[in-house]
Amino acid sequence: MNLEWHLKQVSRAVNLDKFMLMEYLGPVVDGCRAAFKVSIERARDIHKLPESEFEKYMNVTEHSFRDLTICFKATDADELLSIVFENGATSIHDECVEPDVVVSGTINHLTDIMNIDSRISPTDVIGVSVQITGAESADVVEALGFLCFPSLLKMARSGVDPSSLLSEDADSIIIAASSNLVAQMVRKWVDAQLERH
Repeated sequence: MNLEWHLKQVSRAVNLDKFMLMEYLGPVVDGCRAAFKVSIERARDIHKLPESEFEKYMNVTEHSFRDLTICFKATDADELLSIVFENGATSIHDECVEPDVVVSGTINHLTDIMNIDSRISPTDVIGVSVQITGAESADVVEALGFLCFPSLLKMARSGVDPSSLLSEDADSIIIAASSNLVAQMVRKWVDAQLERH
């Protein structure tokens, strides 16, 4: 089972969204992307930000996972694959045409990060063995959020199903897990950028 197979599994799960994970992941990523629009000066006093100003940042941020191309580039093999979000639906391609974000690493690390049954967390490899680059930080944040999807899907499949009748507790668990995982991913990516400069 290679990287392409795992990407296709994840793509199918995103399109079906049986566990409503994209409904939880999307708003978390939207919020992170909106935060990148806040100036450093305003960010220092983010707790004092009036609700109206916060809403302004949220309103100028388009919904995540609508239009995005993420390229997976193996550094130790001649393999390029991309997942393309178009109007919220995904498709897999064996080429990378004008990607918004490039995720690069060894074929094993890329396969691990997209494997729903992987034992590693995406936070373990970001900025270490897997690098993420893109011209726009908002696009990179979307890609970071997408890389959380396999871990959240594994959690949902293990019994935390937010679509079940007893969904109140499951909702809370998935929302907390999404928020925590995306925040960790963004923090690790920002730290990796600061180390480079």
